[in-house]
Amino acid sequence: MIELPFPDKLLWPNGRTRSYMARATAIKKHREWARLATLAAKVKAPDGRIDWSVTIHPKTRNVIDNDNARASLKAYQDGLALALGVDDSRFNAPSLTFGDPIKGGLVRIEIHP
Repeated sequence: MIELPFPDKLLWPNGRTRSYMARATAIKKHREWARLATLAAKVKAPDGRIDWSVTIHPKTRNVIDNDNARASLKAYQDGLALALGVDDSRFNAPSLTFGDPIKGGLVRIEIHP
């Protein structure tokens, strides 16, 4: 199991910024977090398509849109692919569930064999 911070608001499709560099910096930071966490968890890449499940623990009880949550995980998917040494096109759409709110939020990722 890989645990990562709740995605920055700039990674969400409705996230607003005046600077594309701020978004690029956030993407780079999240991709690296995912890469390092995957390497630390010693996850091996399965053969063929990669099934993965994500549990998002939001910061608050506010309702999160499923499609936007999926889109916010792209940088994490890229980091997983880097750590596994595979192209990110091998990933199937994640099985997404929402857990109880946790202060600061949390994303738990599991890669299935």
